[in-house]
Amino acid sequence: MTKENQILLIQKYISSDENNILINQINDDIALFYLNIIRHFSHKQNIKINTDATLEAFVDSDDLFGTKVIQIYNITNAKKIDSVLQSSHKKIILTDYKNYKKLNLRFLCINGYQFEHDLNFFIRNELNINNEELIYYCKNNTALLFSETSKYLINSDQYTRDQTIVDDKNHILDIRKSIFENKRNNFDVKNLYQNIKKEAEYKKLSFLTY
Repeated sequence: MTKENQILLIQKYISSDENNILINQINDDIALFYLNIIRHFSHKQNIKINTDATLEAFVDSDDLFGTKVIQIYNITNAKKIDSVLQSSHKKIILTDYKNYKKLNLRFLCINGYQFEHDLNFFIRNELNINNEELIYYCKNNTALLFSETSKYLINSDQYTRDQTIVDDKNHILDIRKSIFENKRNNFDVKNLYQNIKKEAEYKKLSFLTY
């Protein structure tokens, strides 16, 4: 399987009769990236996505009005995954690399470590965008893929990337580096307290801004 084909695999799964697909999620941002890809293709097929699927009750694939539904699960427990896979409804399971390696020969699987290739393929081939700066920015900020590409598609000539969020992340990272260096070296309690307080206040202000 080529790296680009993971996007095609998701697209085919959405419209097929196949019940199961697993995604190796590396972190929350990568998981959100693939969930947004799933939403994109599901919307085009008029298929609903249920991200609140529970293990206690397996839901029918279709609702009372005949609308097709795909259940989304986030599971790392192997026994629970096996139980969900045995059910007959259409579902996507977000899991870890250990379960991915165990099940990728038996079920359709997406390897999250190939997200850069998938993102590049999706932007160029599905959205028909060939802006290198935008693609590079989205690779480093996967959670912002659809907000950034939407801005670009609305007005490509006036497009500017959302640098504010990147600056916020970098500022918090600098504070955390200072905290780490403090703990590793001289362990100045007063300085440590001030940095921890500064990080908490900055994160609170950033949250209120958005």
